[in-house]
Amino acid sequence: MADFDPVTLYFILYESLGAWLFALAGAAFLLLVGVIVTALRLRRADRPARKPVMAAIAATVLATAVFFFMVPGWTLAGIDALSGAVDILFATLLALVPGIAAGAIVFMLAAGRCAARSVRHPVAT
Repeated sequence: MADFDPVTLYFILYESLGAWLFALAGAAFLLLVGVIVTALRLRRADRPARKPVMAAIAATVLATAVFFFMVPGWTLAGIDALSGAVDILFATLLALVPGIAAGAIVFMLAAGRCAARSVRHPVAT
């Protein structure tokens, strides 16, 4: 960990992704802001976050499982490249990127619906 240099990591990512790096970083920032805003809206509506979180976890797991088998194609390798534990670990980590994005979108949609439902049907206290 003593050799970790964020500047070098940035240049490796920039050389690998090119202009897509900034588009993907912007999309990640927008997803983060969206999750925070919908979570705050859900809290302001005094609704529990259990159902949106469970839906987001289910969507993340499902999307990660689907994208897991697409990872060798992204890296220009065959499905037989997933032969070792390290290969499977890194394929899972790479598949988590679109999986977490899908989970964030599902959370925003589910939390928005739960918050809107409480506006239409206020909880009696």
